Amino acid sequence: MKTAIHCSNAPECCGPCSQAVHHGQTIHISGQIGCHPTSKEIVNTKCVKSQTEQALKNVQAIIEAAGGSMKDIVHCTICLTNMEDHNVVNEVFAKHFPHHQSGDKNHPAPAHTCFAVKELPMHAMVQVSAVGCCGGALPN
Repeated sequence: MKTAIHCSNAPECCGPCSQAVHHGQTIHISGQIGCHPTSKEIVNTKCVKSQTEQALKNVQAIIEAAGGSMKDIVHCTICLTNMEDHNVVNEVFAKHFPHHQSGDKNHPAPAHTCFAVKELPMHAMVQVSAVGCCGGALPN
């Protein structure tokens, strides 16, 4: 059985989809851009670092609403409007997934795929979707 995850600490989806879907032990998180959940505006429209920070905060809020944590993320897909921003995005990812740098073999860094796209919603510079594995039970 699959269950939609809703989190008020992340922006609503802009299309006919769920913020995340929990199925079995897997959580599939829809693409998150650097949109602030309260203002519903892109943070710092000219800064991929700020937008990546916010996108990952949104991912974190959603996986926590599903009962997991960033340590449970096993894969991220990153879309960039400019591939030259890849190194900056990797620096931000390292901050949000610090457990892999400490040598924690039980929680390695997630795999990720990154590719360039022509455009993203709301003229964002980056979008991050994620898959996490965190058990079969949803929080109450």
